[in-house]
Amino acid sequence: MISIALVHPMLVHFPIVLLITACAMDIIVLSIKKDLTSRQCLSMIALSALLLGTLLAGLAAIFGDIALDKAISLGFPRGPLETHETLALITIAVFSVHCLLRLLALWRRIPLRGYIGWISAIPGMVGVVLLIFTAYYGGELVYHFGVNVAAALH
Repeated sequence: MISIALVHPMLVHFPIVLLITACAMDIIVLSIKKDLTSRQCLSMIALSALLLGTLLAGLAAIFGDIALDKAISLGFPRGPLETHETLALITIAVFSVHCLLRLLALWRRIPLRGYIGWISAIPGMVGVVLLIFTAYYGGELVYHFGVNVAAALH
């Protein structure tokens, strides 16, 4: 059986890349004066990255919760673990709301360009800032505290 300590790090990096890519592509689409709800290539890639990144972040959180329980049982400090968990859940909530709003706009054929487009991209930008803080605290758990690193090596 593959150890959770080995699977979880792989799961973590995919949503980080996808969500940052989705936000960057939103900015590109809006910068070239296009519509985020158009069915053009860049808009659809941005939406796909947003949806897949959010789903994978949820999956990473499930495995992260298992890893958290393991870390606590091994005696790692609860505070930094819970800070990372709380940030992760807030980040996932922000991206989930962002996904729902984007899908609603697509479904209702509400154009998201210009001023309205930039306002609609704000949750993604906030989500990326939260994602960076969450990743930082996750890195601190591994590189500063050594959380579950020894378990992966045995």
